[in-house]
Amino acid sequence: PPLGLPVLRDLIAKEINKTRKINISQRNIAVTPSGKTAIFIAMASVLNPGDEVIYPDPGFPTYKTLIDYLGAVKKPVPLLESNNFSFDMRKFRKFFSKKTKLIILNSPSNPTGGIMPLSDLQEIANTIKGTDCWVMTDEMYAKIVYDKREYPSFYSFKDIHENTILIDGFSKVYSMTGWR
Repeated sequence: PPLGLPVLRDLIAKEINKTRKINISQRNIAVTPSGKTAIFIAMASVLNPGDEVIYPDPGFPTYKTLIDYLGAVKKPVPLLESNNFSFDMRKFRKFFSKKTKLIILNSPSNPTGGIMPLSDLQEIANTIKGTDCWVMTDEMYAKIVYDKREYPSFYSFKDIHENTILIDGFSKVYSMTGWR
């Protein structure tokens, strides 16, 4: 099946429901050959040339590459060490506009390991309500948090699921990068 085996998608949905404290079904799951593939599909699905994309900087290089490839406009938001490597929310507020089509979150972060505070995520959630803006939350490192903190998942905000794409996978947590 193009979206993945139904039994696998069902098990993934159950795990997401448990870890994000939500209620989704396998209909909300697509299995891809890699995280990069999932990121490409998500971004290509929502972006048109000229759309603005807010993304973390430093961040996974694929974000910038795909923004350029899809003809979108880059709006890099610095991750500040003084804020545990979360978004500079002043810069986020400055960049967000009616032209913003996608906000990319990566928490826990690659490469900084930073975890965005719940208050920042809540502000972003409130900002996109009633807009055409999407949030792609890349949570590939969700199970790799070393100081026993729990991280708040943006995907746990139930009232904005229609505008949220969760990227998660097996490759990082199970040391399977490059497996196909």
